Amino acid sequence: MKTSINAAIIAMIALAGPALASTASADEPEVIVELGSNRVYQGESVLYRVTLNHVENPSPPVLKGFDDFKIESLGERSLNSSMTRIVNGQVTRIERRGQQYNYRLTPLKSGLLRIPAPTAKVGGRTIAGNEKLLDVIPPDEQDLVIMEITADSDSVYPMQPFEVTLSVLVKGLPAPNADHNPVGDRFSGRGDMFRSSSMPRTLQIPWIPDENLPDGIEPVKSWRRYLEPLQNSRGRGFSINNIGQRSVMSLFDDAMTLSFQPRPTKVTRTDANGNPAEYWQFDFTQKFIPKRIGNFSFGPVTFKGPVTTTVEGMQVGGESVYAVAEALNVTVKDVPREGRPDSYTGAVGVFQLAADLKPRKAKVGDPMTLTLSLEGEGTLENVSPPELAKIPAVADAFKVYEADEEGEGTSRTFTYSIRPLKEGTTEFPPVELSYFNVDTDKYVTLTSEPLAVEVGKADRLSGHEIVASRRGSGTNGDDVKVRHEGIFANVTDPSAVKDQSISPARWFAAMGGLLGAYLAVVVISAGVKKRGGDTALVRRRGAAGRCKAAMQNAVTQLKADRLREGADLLQTAIAGLVADVADLTEAGLTPRDMEDTLRRLGVEEELVERLHGLLEACDGARYGVAGRTAEQLAAEAEELVDSLIKSLKTKKRFR
Repeated sequence: MKTSINAAIIAMIALAGPALASTASADEPEVIVELGSNRVYQGESVLYRVTLNHVENPSPPVLKGFDDFKIESLGERSLNSSMTRIVNGQVTRIERRGQQYNYRLTPLKSGLLRIPAPTAKVGGRTIAGNEKLLDVIPPDEQDLVIMEITADSDSVYPMQPFEVTLSVLVKGLPAPNADHNPVGDRFSGRGDMFRSSSMPRTLQIPWIPDENLPDGIEPVKSWRRYLEPLQNSRGRGFSINNIGQRSVMSLFDDAMTLSFQPRPTKVTRTDANGNPAEYWQFDFTQKFIPKRIGNFSFGPVTFKGPVTTTVEGMQVGGESVYAVAEALNVTVKDVPREGRPDSYTGAVGVFQLAADLKPRKAKVGDPMTLTLSLEGEGTLENVSPPELAKIPAVADAFKVYEADEEGEGTSRTFTYSIRPLKEGTTEFPPVELSYFNVDTDKYVTLTSEPLAVEVGKADRLSGHEIVASRRGSGTNGDDVKVRHEGIFANVTDPSAVKDQSISPARWFAAMGGLLGAYLAVVVISAGVKKRGGDTALVRRRGAAGRCKAAMQNAVTQLKADRLREGADLLQTAIAGLVADVADLTEAGLTPRDMEDTLRRLGVEEELVERLHGLLEACDGARYGVAGRTAEQLAAEAEELVDSLIKSLKTKKRFR
């Protein structure tokens, strides 16, 4: 393949310009459909925009019949605006009212595909947009790059880890260069042709970053921790999703695109001519943990870029290749119903069970607390408390109340309130709880130890002994009835059984006292919070001072001509200012996050653009490509930070 189409660039160009312009007097509700590109390669995605124009409070469009595409929503934005245009003395008022919906479409097959017309309900009637055609070009028939997605198991249980491997096989160089890595740096710097062919090859891996993983799948290791050891400092290997270093490995950042290269192995495969050929295999293997049942797709993955095929002296030859790895499906299945014991409550993994009972000495009807603790490795998301009342030995000797559940992750504690029913009971019976072990593919039943108890005879009093009040008008002379598990189900203190008649005067007095106490607490709490209990307010008030102190450290480093250290401290100081003002976590705040946050806070676009340039200069300074001296960088940073603080103050963002 000699040419390739960058669908993302085409999409941005196609979608960048204004799409809507009409006169308000003739405005009718309409559905406008835009496609980022009408031609892509199989495995690539295309931007798809649906605009509901001249519609008040619209609902999202209905996309039916998109069976040939995977649809991902990219969000929406309001288009409500108006403007007046005067051309040759003619006044035209243009209004836009509606909503814009953006999607990413990934074709599931090649060929000329029809994109159905979207529809929307407006004022009780249905309106439709236009159909679109998308030409999906299949990958080239070539044998220079072969890609495969495999898994160590295509069917797993919840919480059973599995590995997904993307294998990129690149055809080896012919003799006498057969021992040299075809995507390595052996021939680095030999001529313009080779430098062009040795640029990073681009992989688009849909499950990176972690936010792109399907719901219910979690990585064992975060994508940053996974890719960091694979990074090639000399820029050889593969770029992945255009991950760049300017924003600390954040997505879609063109500056300082990073390269990654796993340790290769040599394998023999059959080439396009049916002959055995040597390939260099690069495996990108990640481990995942499924949290719920379902079918999950990984892929497709695309490869774009030059591949070196010949090296003759200082001349390098090669071809541009586009290749696709078909998507892989992994099924997370439910635990088997066959052989499932009655004591199974939803735990999957490997666990231990412990039980405790307090107090161990009681009388019939006295409250006791039973605690069951389940802990181990696996998932307890769907676990439920064991139903003790259904255990005959327990139900025969104890009254069991509903359990409370606590814990998170891989531990759960079930707490039951129980009351003994029989005098002379000597133990609380064992409790069975089963879980499913994914390693052995079997159910395992845990049994708690019996707990020794001593249950004595309940103190039984007649009603007259419990309530010794005078008989008077309105009183009931019947004895208080005693239940076999105690005086009342939840009352064991005789003093609790007393005259329950209501005194309105005392009731209103008590309510007035409570109201006064409540108001006092509210006033005091508000004062305390205002003086320092509001951590967000404390951060905002101290933001400018902390930023200036951090800036001073950065300027000191820059004036000492320590460019890299000063650039790091500059970015840290500005990140701290933005985080404090917006009450955000500073760690992991990328330059793009800072810019978006400042826009949201109302900072002028000119200052945001200046910040963008400064942060780019800081990144360049780290890697030796800065366009400013240390002195220039310090002066620019001090002026910009002063302007940012002034802007934030005028907008009362430090209050």
